[in-house]
Amino acid sequence: MLQSSITAWLKKPAIVMKADQPPPAPASTPVPFAHAQPTVSGPEPNSAPTVDSASGPSPKLPTAPLFSTPPLPDNVELAPLTQELIPSFKRILNLTLPVSYPAVFFTESMEEPFHSITLMALWHAAPADGTPLASIEKPRLVGAIRCRILPSANLYISTISLLAPYRSHGVATHLLQRIVAKAVEVHGVRCVTAHVWEANEDGLEWYKKRGFEIIGKEDAYYHKLKPQGAFLVRKWIGVADLLAHPDEVSVVNR
Repeated sequence: MLQSSITAWLKKPAIVMKADQPPPAPASTPVPFAHAQPTVSGPEPNSAPTVDSASGPSPKLPTAPLFSTPPLPDNVELAPLTQELIPSFKRILNLTLPVSYPAVFFTESMEEPFHSITLMALWHAAPADGTPLASIEKPRLVGAIRCRILPSANLYISTISLLAPYRSHGVATHLLQRIVAKAVEVHGVRCVTAHVWEANEDGLEWYKKRGFEIIGKEDAYYHKLKPQGAFLVRKWIGVADLLAHPDEVSVVNR
């Protein structure tokens, strides 16, 4: 299925990324916030980022991943969002971002098209005797990614969060890679974008290492932060992004 998805994706006509605007955001949409940590995004913007390929390079198809990702630890499970996980999802966002998300954010996360591009990272306490993970204590939710689809086949990262004690294991990168592969398969996306708070140098560096480039800056993007500016970053999706971990795509489909 992955090979047929890649073939169909490559046969799609080139897309000119225009400054289309999505439908008006609901009144309950939160004010967007920046990446509080290297792998943390805030709530989605109230309007679509401008992504115009006419003023930039054409989509690239790299032959190898731009960033070498360590294998996902054996005790980490990437799983879809469930009703049972929503309280923990809320807790992670409260701990990593200085705002509270409205109830509609989590309600929408359980509905399409949001649910297929939302993924949780569960940390199991690995047993010393080799006991199967499924038979031991309940895992802890330590990270999450939630995206949305914008016009012109653009996958926008609404939030990608990981608790500090669980960083340096490549978990956030695996969350991103899985969702990119899923979004290509289900929604036919061609690029990924995100906003990064201008004062968050570590967050910007995290994206750069994973093949993102700065394509713009909005000086008054975050009204409650000082400074208020945000960089818009973008990564064109290439074949290497789809083949980096082909054996893991099925996990998202479960």
